[in-house]
Amino acid sequence: MSQERVVPASAVPLEEFSSWPEELCRQELPSVLPRLLISLVVTSTSRRVWIEHIQILKIIVEMFLPHMNYLTLEQTFFSQALPKTMKLFDDMVYELTSQASGLSSQNLEIQTTLRNILQTMVQLLGALTGCVQHVCATQESIILQNIHSLPSSVLHVIKSTFVHCKFQTFSRLFSRRLILFKSS
Repeated sequence: MSQERVVPASAVPLEEFSSWPEELCRQELPSVLPRLLISLVVTSTSRRVWIEHIQILKIIVEMFLPHMNYLTLEQTFFSQALPKTMKLFDDMVYELTSQASGLSSQNLEIQTTLRNILQTMVQLLGALTGCVQHVCATQESIILQNIHSLPSSVLHVIKSTFVHCKFQTFSRLFSRRLILFKSS
């Protein structure tokens, strides 16, 4: 007789969460969420760590967020995950800016690196969008205090993107003027 061994949720590899049925996600939320949140620690600017962070964030948003109580959403998820996610976003903007300075039409390696960073940023924005959509879809009245990390994170992304784009645009315009000035 073979006995099926029950594997605790805390030992499940990340890839397996996507195959969990909705009811299992609901049941295992209290034990799985703390493990996933601990895994969100961003201590490196390594792209591998970035991708893992985003995979975990997407699992939480897609599989577990629908089962979280709106009244405790800030405490259980937003306040813990979003500051780390904003740090990740800032690291990605910094890396993008650093890499872009060496961009040329001949440097295919930098082009590939920049494309990969941008694709990773799009995935991060997708997870953040999922959070916003979840909050907006609720039929319950939501008090801003109960979700304050989400709006501030969204505003952080918008501001950082604007500042980065504004800086890059002015930098390019200024450098072109210098080149034109030198050649005159």
